Amino acid sequence: RTVYVQVPAIPLPASLTAETPQPAIPDPLTYGTSLDLNVSLLAALGTCNRDKRDIRKIEEVRTSQ
Repeated sequence: RTVYVQVPAIPLPASLTAETPQPAIPDPLTYGTSLDLNVSLLAALGTCNRDKRDIRKIEEVRTSQ
C-alpha cells in the first residue's frame, strides 16, 4: 500500500524576499555622480539576480523531492 504524506512547504528565507534598497539619485546629478550611481544600480541589479537564482535553486530542490 502506498501512502502519500503532505509535507509542509518550507518558507523562503526572508533575505531572498526582502526589498532591495534603491540607490538615491544624487542632486545635482553630475557626470561624476552619475558614474557612481551606475555602479550602485548595477550592484542592486546583481543582488536581485542573485536572489532570483537562489529562489530557483530552492524551487528545483522542492520539485525534485
